[in-house]
Amino acid sequence: MSDKISFTNFGSKKKVKKVKRKRSVKSVQNTEKLLDRVIEAKNLADETINSSNSISLPFIEFEVIQSNLFESEIWNEFEINLTNSGNGSAHNVTISFDRFQTRGQTIVDNLDEGEEVTIKIEVLANTKDKEIVRMDLYYHSIKGDTFAAVRRDWFPNDYEDLAIFKTEIPPGEEDNAQKFSHRMVFSGEFYVVCSKCGVRAPSNFRICGRCGSRLQKREDRRNDWGSNLNDTTAVQDSREVLIQKLRKLGELKDRGMLSDKEFKAAKSQLLE
Repeated sequence: MSDKISFTNFGSKKKVKKVKRKRSVKSVQNTEKLLDRVIEAKNLADETINSSNSISLPFIEFEVIQSNLFESEIWNEFEINLTNSGNGSAHNVTISFDRFQTRGQTIVDNLDEGEEVTIKIEVLANTKDKEIVRMDLYYHSIKGDTFAAVRRDWFPNDYEDLAIFKTEIPPGEEDNAQKFSHRMVFSGEFYVVCSKCGVRAPSNFRICGRCGSRLQKREDRRNDWGSNLNDTTAVQDSREVLIQKLRKLGELKDRGMLSDKEFKAAKSQLLE
């Protein structure tokens, strides 16, 4: 007897099993890292823009008045008028002389933007010979930037109720201006800014202390501070450039190469 064989019709439609693929963990992490970098870059750009538009720097203008004839071996009174014509506060405004003994107030702790102050000091010269005396004025910004002004004049003299220490070159020495020229050495005063993390570092640094990025090549350290911008992650610090221009402007005025009108116009344009 033959075996009975039965066939079951399962139909023509095939069942397809759908397999849900899991998203790669690595792909998710890479996307998150990329997003973090984009946000970090945007924040850094915003900070840079904001800081560049809000640079505040002090600038001290001063006038020294000698009331009476200057005599040696006695105390002579000077009246010093200080004005902060910059757009930031000046700190530790210090006045000193190279050939005078002084007594009275020679330091002003703070001078705000637009503020004026008058101080009186007494100076003593121990020689009767007429010689050139140097006056130095130093002050700092709130961020620690250092500014200096140099003036020179003759003492003893026969001035009375006159302004003294008006220029860096003493009266009558204009033909010998080169003798009084000086080159200010800025050691560690200029900075470079890491373009990756935004940290400021001294100009002689080659590696960023925060993120480890290279700031400048070794050979660049011997050249001008701006040379470290080539093929590096350093960017120019606009604040330091502005400070350098202000210093140069003050030096030109002290040397009598800029009139008061020219100086004020140039300074106002620079600080706007």
